[in-house]
Formats: sequence, structure tokens, C-alpha cells
Amino acid sequence: MKHARGLTHFGALALATALSATSAQADALLTGAVTSATGAAMAGVAVSAKSDGLPITTTVFTDLAGRYVFPPLANGKYHLWAQAIAYAAGRGDVDLTTAKQQDFRLNPTRDFVRQLPGDEFLAALPEVSADDARMKTMVRKTCTGCHTPAFPLQHTFDEAGWSSVLELMKHINVLGTYQGDNHKANASIESHQQELARYLARARGPEPTSMNFNLRPRPTGEAARVVFREYDVPLDPDLHLPGTYFPSNGADWSLGTPSGMFGGYGVHDAVADLDGNVWFTHSLPSRTITIGRIDAKTGAFKAFKLDEPNGFASQTHGMTRDPKGFIWFNTRPAAPGGKPTGLAKLDPKTENIVVYNPPKPMSGTAGTLDVDPQGMIWVTSPDGALRFDPATEQFLEFKSVTYKTPQGIGTVYGVAADRLGNGWWVDMKFDRVEKGDIKTGQTTELQVPPVQAEKDRLTPDERRLYASYVVPDFNTPYPWAQGPRRLGADKNGDTLWIGNSFGGNLARVDINTMKMDLVPLPNPETQQPYEVAVDSAHNVWTNLWSTDAIAKYNPATSQWTLFDLPSRGTETRYISLLERNGHLEVVVPYSRTRRVAVMTLRSESDLQAK
Repeated sequence: MKHARGLTHFGALALATALSATSAQADALLTGAVTSATGAAMAGVAVSAKSDGLPITTTVFTDLAGRYVFPPLANGKYHLWAQAIAYAAGRGDVDLTTAKQQDFRLNPTRDFVRQLPGDEFLAALPEVSADDARMKTMVRKTCTGCHTPAFPLQHTFDEAGWSSVLELMKHINVLGTYQGDNHKANASIESHQQELARYLARARGPEPTSMNFNLRPRPTGEAARVVFREYDVPLDPDLHLPGTYFPSNGADWSLGTPSGMFGGYGVHDAVADLDGNVWFTHSLPSRTITIGRIDAKTGAFKAFKLDEPNGFASQTHGMTRDPKGFIWFNTRPAAPGGKPTGLAKLDPKTENIVVYNPPKPMSGTAGTLDVDPQGMIWVTSPDGALRFDPATEQFLEFKSVTYKTPQGIGTVYGVAADRLGNGWWVDMKFDRVEKGDIKTGQTTELQVPPVQAEKDRLTPDERRLYASYVVPDFNTPYPWAQGPRRLGADKNGDTLWIGNSFGGNLARVDINTMKMDLVPLPNPETQQPYEVAVDSAHNVWTNLWSTDAIAKYNPATSQWTLFDLPSRGTETRYISLLERNGHLEVVVPYSRTRRVAVMTLRSESDLQAK
């Protein structure tokens, strides 16, 4: 069944000052150089510019000579800042109507720990002994399943303090909700609580740290030629928070990774429409927003609400764009008594939304979407996946081979559709991959191989614990878990790619033979992939949710490229691509700090032309 849902929106937040600022001809090229206190050129430094009244921050990086070049910016006044880890930020203001250059000289700082992204914290954790290695894995897989490791590890506590943190954590679910004193504690955290507290106090306690910071190089080459445009999303007015935007959005590295407790959460998946405007899903309860749109040129924001009978807006999670440019997302009730879960189609031109509900007794939609080259929409369900045909408005249901086990109920998360029209989805909790064959209507299951080194490292007590362990949450897995989270198919090839978020690798699956192998990230112990997207040249893109970075893998050369995000605490849960007019744009939403970023690639010739 399809239903045209009640569609309302609250203001477009396109202030007259913002619109007038962007209406000016964008013909100013801002350039400059960054040097150290000794006068040496500094490569790979992030230089950011933000105009008064606009919710847009533009960032570029310096080249090997320490020079930077912004794309054309509208004439006007800009705040500028330059940042590099272990250096104090350089700051300045420029009026592009009179000046076109701003140089910076950066001074070193000893207090740089709060500047670090998550992977640098994980890399620095001690592992000089087998017990250290066990605890390092426990921190990575159990203590950072819901947030970037930079958030807790930027702080220091003694052993009692870390034990108190762990005491709280073992009673909190994936949404950060305390589940009560009578809640059965997470057995993995509880059984390791004392050992973990001692380990963390030694690494991040009041005494001299046992961590060994060996910072990775700053961006060079392709990674230093990119342009980021970060769009601030207004705070939900339903929360009655002070201010218009998130108070600490991660732009100032010296402030560390911000807390999400100030209305920052909510932005989850994001895609660009064929005009380049950005649409995103809002995954938390609200009375004002289901999805949002950002004007790519002005940053103007518009919220759209699908009404629930209890006054709330329908919640959502996943989003995708089909070949015709329509935007699809799932719907789910924000509170008990809401409307059933469904699949929504948005026309970006008319802003019309239609919701389709799976017929009973099919399972409802769960929240991750993809589209095959023929325009069929795949969406996860709690126990499998559904395929929707927009032409006939019919759903087809596929069930997971294994769903209920003695160790708990599986968690279906990511979904992808291959070029042949088959659907693939994962059970993140138990490392399973399912294939829905469109020709036979049958489901086939694959098992992702475990991280054997972690199995071999288990103590006898841990082996007894995990022999009867009921996995309480997909974000607190077995130590040997790979954690397949979200996945993407090469729409022009025969390969499926899966982001193994706890294993630090991509699973590569041949869609014809179902043969699987694993491709490790450059540093599997610190870089955790989340979503996967594949471009038309077969390059594989993934957002590293445990740190502030995007990674690209070229299967032809087996080479990785790491792109640093210009903010801290991004905690990205999704990545999507827009290819048009020979250019590629990479879209990543910042889950923790309520922003969306668009990264554009520039060639060396592009820079020379300026």
C-alpha cells in the first residue's frame, strides 16, 4: 500500500544576510602559505574559511611548498584558521574585496592530545605484553562501539575513575540510554572491568602516560588537493536549546572531540541529489523533522516532517538516490502507537513524499537502503531484506538463513544491491553475510572468517565466558568479531565490498562465485570502516567512523589513500557519492556534531589553472 503522508516543514533558515552574501559573484581566489616557527614550509596543514552569517566552512590543505589555494569564494569577510596536530592554530581575518592572501606561522604546542583523531589514540595505546594486547582489543571493540575512541580517551582518570566510567557503560545501550539499575550488565565489560580500569589508568591516568604517540604524516598528493565544504545543521527547535547551531562542532581541534549531549546527534545518512543539494535522515525522536535538505550553494536548511498520530515526526535512518534522481528513505514510528515502518520516496523537484508500507505478514523496514541499476529498491528488515519495485509498487521478501541463535538474535544492518539485481545484507552481531537471489527467490549465507589472532589470545577464563556468552548488543561483540556493518556493490563490476568495522578490513566478495577474501586497511587496529560506496572507476570508498577520515581503495593497484576530515568528533555513519560532469563529490554526515560535509577532488592541473 502507498500513502501520501502529511508533509510539513519549519522555516528555511535562509537568512537575508546569508542569501545576500552568496549572491555576490564568486570570483575571489584566496591563497597563502603556512610555515613553522623556524620558517620551514608546512605541508598538509588544514586551512579553513568561514564567512559571517553563513553556515558553511570551506577547508583546503597546503601542498609540499606550504601553499594553499581556495576555490573561488564570494567576496566578503572571512574568518580563517590553520591547524596541524602538535601546533597551536593560526588565525586571521580577511576581506576578499581588498585582500586575496593570508599567510600563517604556526608555533608548536606541547599540549596536543585533545587535537588527536580517534585512530591516533588507538595506535598509541600500549601493547607491550599479551595482556596489553588483549586490553587494547577490548577498548577498541567493546569500549568504542558507540562512539569514537577520541571522546573518552581525551580525558584522564585514575583507576577508580575509569572503573566508574565502565560501571556506567555496562548498563548503557547503543543509543546512549541508561537501562536502569536492574538491567543485566554487559558480561564482557563486567568480567574485564578491573583489568580494563588498570590498563586505562596506566594509559590515560594522572601518572605519566604509557601511551606512545607516533603521529602519522599529514596529507600530501591527492589527499592534500581536496576541498571540503562543511554545512552546519540547525539544532532541533523541539529541544529548546540555546543558540542556533551546535556549540562545539569540532572545527577547533584544541577543544577536543565534543560531547553529543547538546542536540548534536540526529544526522545519520546523507546523499546529494542530481543538482548537488544535500538531503539527510534524522534518526532520533523529534516533533519537527524526519529528513532535512541543505542548499549546496547557500547552506540554507529546510526540514520536512512526516506526521505521526502522537505529534512526533516519523523517524528514519537510511537513505539512497536512484538513477532517476529520486531520494528513498525508510520510515519508523518515533514512539509507541505510531504508524508502521515503511519505505518513502521523495521527488527533490516537487518535494512530494509518498510512503509505501509492506503488506502483512511481511516484516517491516529496518533502516538501510540501496538501489540496483534497474531502479529496484532494497531495504533491510529486522530478519532479512525487502525488494521494492517502484513501477508495480510491489514488495518481495527475503529472510536471513540464520536469525535466532542460542547466543542471541541477529542484527541485520547494511544492505547492497549488485549489478545483477541481487540483494546482499549482513548480520553484524554474528559476522554473517546473506545473499537474496532474485532469480531463485532463495537466500544463501556466508560466514566472515574470525580474527584468529584474537581467538588465539584468549585466556582460559575468557574462553569459558564466551562459550556461553549471549551477545547483548551488536556494538559489544566477541573479541574476534569482524563486525560487518554496511556494504556497497560495484554497479559496473562483479564485486561486493563489506566494511568490517571491528576487523579493520574490507571483505571482497565475488557476486558470482561467492568467494570472499579480506583487504586490510592500512592500520587495521585503528581504522574501522563503516559504509562502503564504489565509484564508476571501481574505486572503493569508506568512512572511518572511529576516526576523522575517509579512505579510498584502488583495487587495480591495491593502494589506499587516506583523506583527513577537517573537524574532530565527526563520527560518520555513512558515505555516498555524486558523479556528474566528470567530477566526483563525496558526501559524509557528521553524526556527533550535526553537520554534513562534501569533499570535492581537485587534480594538479586544476590547481595550476588557478
